[in-house]
Amino acid sequence: MPKVLESFIPRPLAGECHELHIRQRPEAVWQALNALSPADLPLVGVLMGIRSLPAKGGAAFTNRSPSMINTMIRRGWFQLADEPQRYVVLGSISQFWRLRSEDHRRSCPPERFRDYAVPGFAKSASVFEVIPAGEGTLLRTETWVSADDADARRKMLAYWRLIRPFSGAIRRLMLHAIAKKAATS
Repeated sequence: MPKVLESFIPRPLAGECHELHIRQRPEAVWQALNALSPADLPLVGVLMGIRSLPAKGGAAFTNRSPSMINTMIRRGWFQLADEPQRYVVLGSISQFWRLRSEDHRRSCPPERFRDYAVPGFAKSASVFEVIPAGEGTLLRTETWVSADDADARRKMLAYWRLIRPFSGAIRRLMLHAIAKKAATS
């Protein structure tokens, strides 16, 4: 099965994947994914708040957004694709390694994301997939990053080495919170 992210980042520089088998049906997991809010993830709020400290005069991450997906969109990601009940793909173009990366965001239509190339910038794409698996669901998230020029690749790889453990922790916390939410709905 081709990976969903290949349509957006055909030659990833780096990436990570996390998955969790959940006993609930895919419909319940999809609903939980879309209902997950920052309030369900206080530790994620702390991690994202630390990252936000240099930005916007110290404005920290808040738990006011109705969903984590909307929070990601509010923080500079944009939706690249979705297939309801199956997956959602979010993308971001930035100089992620900068302390105030929010000041260096770029955007483009989803159909131009794959070929979008501006020297000094990197791209990131993340998918959240709900995959039927026996009597349950495999919930999977994968993130790929890329950069087109040598300087941006070097900076992105250095940043990725630093941020990857925290990004992975956030993704794993999200998967478990979604599983918990799906079990209680």
